[in-house]
Amino acid sequence: MSRVTPLRRHSDARGHLVAVSGEAEVPFAIRRVFWIYGNAGGLSRAGHANAATTELIVSVAGSCHASLDGPDGRTEVILNRPDAALLVPPMTWLELSDFTPDCVLIVLADTEYEAEDSIASLDRFQVLTAR
Repeated sequence: MSRVTPLRRHSDARGHLVAVSGEAEVPFAIRRVFWIYGNAGGLSRAGHANAATTELIVSVAGSCHASLDGPDGRTEVILNRPDAALLVPPMTWLELSDFTPDCVLIVLADTEYEAEDSIASLDRFQVLTAR
């Protein structure tokens, strides 16, 4: 189920710190980490589903819009907090758009990258999910 979950934030006069641990705040063992930044020209990102990979996405700076279509239906989310994470389960179509110039997303995944895991055709995704 796609959902936004709060992350534990530690704050004092010096600022804020958010730490995550695999299988504690992150509901899976972390196998891969990547980040997305420098989105120029208003272009969308993602536009795919993962057959077997679960991802946790955090906007550590700026914001963007996430559209998801998965087992629980369509969801629209604004990612704009470094202390909140979007869980994207397998077989969920994800589109990221409307990036602010300063947007930086960090993505934690439960698998190593394999091109075969990615479903890049919306038509194929809809056939696989019988939509």
